[in-house]
Amino acid sequence: MAEKGGGQRPGRWIVACRSGPFDTPSLARPMNSGRHSGLTVRGDSDSPQFPPFHVANGSHVQRGKIDHDFHGFHSMTLDDLKYFRSAQGEALLKEARELPGDELAKLTRIRKGYDAGRCRAAMELLANRERGRRKFARVDEMAFDREGLEQASGETTSTYRAQRYKGVGAVADLCCGVGGDTIGLAGVADVVAVDKDPGRVATTRWNVDVCGVGDRVRVLASDVTQWVPEADAVFIDPGRRRDGRRLLSLRDYLPPVDLDHLFKVTPDVGIKVAPGISYAEIPETCEVEFISDEGSCKEAILWFGGLRSEAERRATILPGRASLVSRSSEPADVRTPGAFVLEPDRAVIRAHMIDQLAESLGAWKLNAEVAYLSCDHPVDTPFATRFQVRDVFRFGMKRL
Repeated sequence: MAEKGGGQRPGRWIVACRSGPFDTPSLARPMNSGRHSGLTVRGDSDSPQFPPFHVANGSHVQRGKIDHDFHGFHSMTLDDLKYFRSAQGEALLKEARELPGDELAKLTRIRKGYDAGRCRAAMELLANRERGRRKFARVDEMAFDREGLEQASGETTSTYRAQRYKGVGAVADLCCGVGGDTIGLAGVADVVAVDKDPGRVATTRWNVDVCGVGDRVRVLASDVTQWVPEADAVFIDPGRRRDGRRLLSLRDYLPPVDLDHLFKVTPDVGIKVAPGISYAEIPETCEVEFISDEGSCKEAILWFGGLRSEAERRATILPGRASLVSRSSEPADVRTPGAFVLEPDRAVIRAHMIDQLAESLGAWKLNAEVAYLSCDHPVDTPFATRFQVRDVFRFGMKRL
């Protein structure tokens, strides 16, 4: 049972520490109002083990790793893709993958037998396959550029989202990138995948063939602001970065979201947007679904027409596919910590359903403006991570 400390001055911190080899704080947020105590908590389940972070000290090589951005890599070209499908290209990839040593040592070795530009492209492709290992099961056979991979949906998310398109004859996948969403959609419908970048279109073709759904996919290089293919439903994943800067407004996306343009094709539209989208920009006619995969909420979807459900807002937790649908609820009580602290999933936070979650769990808030909840019984829910309170004490840096 937690031992409650005495009164505290406003502006104190609550620090939640997960158990683990690094004993790192899960979250630490300032309390801007009210009276609060410091507290230490122990996680009920194993926490992620974060790898060490190394600073490059201005160099483009650190511990034998190549900073591929330093080389100015962009999307894979048609020539690159054609080469890596050839016997020589496959041999280069195989040799680079199997050589011992770090990336720099491998690059030095393979440049003795192959063109330097091909070697850099090969190392970039292999590095991207490593980065994509958590997203795709057949990653070792797939093709990616770094930017396309970062924006691509993984199989867990794209397969889940594709269920909304079941029973649809043909889907237009606009701004298809490297084909992450195309692969999921092709599992339930015929797909026309469109992108402005011919290299990305060719990458999508490569990846859908590798994943065994190529016979259900047509790929086209086109500017979707000028032309959208005829389809029964649309999915669009516009670019949300410019010059390394995140774009949050729909009008700033690449291309900007133009609902009138899309609705000329079909009223059944799904739009992938940033989870940080302003609520003022969410149209009243859509359902917004915030999707979290393994605790990370990196996207939201605006569902229109026949693709939307009766819900106004929804928070979905993958891979388990648990969904919390918005409903009216009273503001949660604010009290001091109980026996357990609950950290709501990011999708729940973005969907503005913290009070609703508290009501359903019999929990309360620790502060009106902070997401942490607390309760006196060990609740099990996919929508929050539970921690047991070990102690509650007066704030002090020395004691922490």
